[in-house]
Amino acid sequence: MSTNKNNISKPVVGIAPCYFPRENRLWLMAKEAYSNCVWEAGGVPVILTYPNSRGTVAEATKAIDALLMIGGPDLPVDYYGGSTYDLNGEQPMHTNRVEFDRQIFQSFLGTDKPILGICAGLQHINVIFGGTLYEDIPSQLPGHIDHGAYKGNVAIHPVEVDGNSLLGDIIDVRDIPVNSTHHQGIRKLGENLKPTAWSSDGLIEAVEPVNGEGKFVAVQWHPELMLYDEDQINLFKWLVQESLSRSQRTSP
Repeated sequence: MSTNKNNISKPVVGIAPCYFPRENRLWLMAKEAYSNCVWEAGGVPVILTYPNSRGTVAEATKAIDALLMIGGPDLPVDYYGGSTYDLNGEQPMHTNRVEFDRQIFQSFLGTDKPILGICAGLQHINVIFGGTLYEDIPSQLPGHIDHGAYKGNVAIHPVEVDGNSLLGDIIDVRDIPVNSTHHQGIRKLGENLKPTAWSSDGLIEAVEPVNGEGKFVAVQWHPELMLYDEDQINLFKWLVQESLSRSQRTSP
């Protein structure tokens, strides 16, 4: 927890960033929109880094109150047994990010600290639980709608939300328009995951755990780019409020 000048505690939300090689170095990157939404929801955003030999994932887990797994490049196909496809000149997710996101997510599962996954974050969570992905929705999902493209056009389409789910409780609507900028998505659902939202072509748009394995919500769309929409900012408010509730439960 972070305490401001008025002695009000705010949860610290760790953002697992993208890794991009530039000039023989690794650069960490996360859109400012993610931090803006955390601030708006009442939290304090911090960018996490892969600890290498200088620290441990357990230390990072202990230092933050919540985890945000963000969007980014495609997961490497060999990570989930996928097939090779045309990357259109893009590089897959850096191995440092793949490994760090996996480790800190699994570390968080051993706590009751909340996690919000967005876009590639949702896809990675599905793979961690043994699921697979469509490598390219336009060429592999019959009857697909327009889901936009990574670093390309943004599509807008409705999703149907399961009213008997944590996601349904958070946003409190059953049909909601979302933005879409991806060409990959969940093919086979991971074990112990519950689908909680779908687009009209049947693609899973959100998941959460079953049997109480962790405390997380993950969505395929980008709520951080819909700050004007109260339903979307509620996802970040849930992340912050769950952190506050946990702190109150564990305080001596």
